[in-house]
Amino acid sequence: MATVTHIDIARARRSRRVLFIGNPTRYKEVSHWAMVKQWMVVHGLEPVRKMDGPALCAIVTEDVLDGIGSPQDALTVQHAREQGIPVISVHDSTQIWQATARVRASIARAGGGAHSSPHHQGA
Repeated sequence: MATVTHIDIARARRSRRVLFIGNPTRYKEVSHWAMVKQWMVVHGLEPVRKMDGPALCAIVTEDVLDGIGSPQDALTVQHAREQGIPVISVHDSTQIWQATARVRASIARAGGGAHSSPHHQGA
């Protein structure tokens, strides 16, 4: 097992990459999976399917969490956990929101635009 340093954890917490693990099979999960991915993109995050660098968090299907996903998915989850990356169910909106909050706020501050001000500057 590789040693995870505080620097590695700090890089992951600043990463815009969100790792998606598994292949949803149930209709409700498929639509929720697509919605979460779209939400990530809209908020400036980058959904990825391969763990080849720091990741902010990992979003997984229920099958993967239940241990009935593919062996590759199980290894990817294990590796993510070893790296200190939060592994979150695709259905856990609260935890996804919390895990991405700091990076989303940083993106909003850096990019400005509609997300930077909660008040409309009307006429």
